[in-house]
Amino acid sequence: MKFVKLADHFWNGMTLTFVDHKGIIYPYLFFMIIAFLFEIFLTVLIGISIYFFYQFGYSPEFSFYIGCCLVFLLLAMTIITIKSIFRKINMYQNVIK
Repeated sequence: MKFVKLADHFWNGMTLTFVDHKGIIYPYLFFMIIAFLFEIFLTVLIGISIYFFYQFGYSPEFSFYIGCCLVFLLLAMTIITIKSIFRKINMYQNVIK
C-alpha cells in the first residue's frame, strides 16, 4: 500500500499536478524538453551501437539490454510528462481567456 502512495506522489511531482505558478511550470517544461532531447540522443547512440554490434558479430552483455529498456522507459515517461504539462498550460490559458 505504501508503494502505491509513493508512486502517486512521484507521478504528481513529475506532472506538476498541484503547481499553478508559471514561474515553475515553464522552466520545468524547458528542463523536460532538454531531457527529451538527451534521451533521443541516447536512443540514436543505442541504434548505432546495435548496428555496429551486428556488423562485427559482437554480442553485447545483458546489462546493455537492460540499459536499452531503461532508456526507452524514461523516454516514454518524459513524453507523457511533457504532454501533461502542455495540457496544463493550455488549460490555464483557456481559463484566463
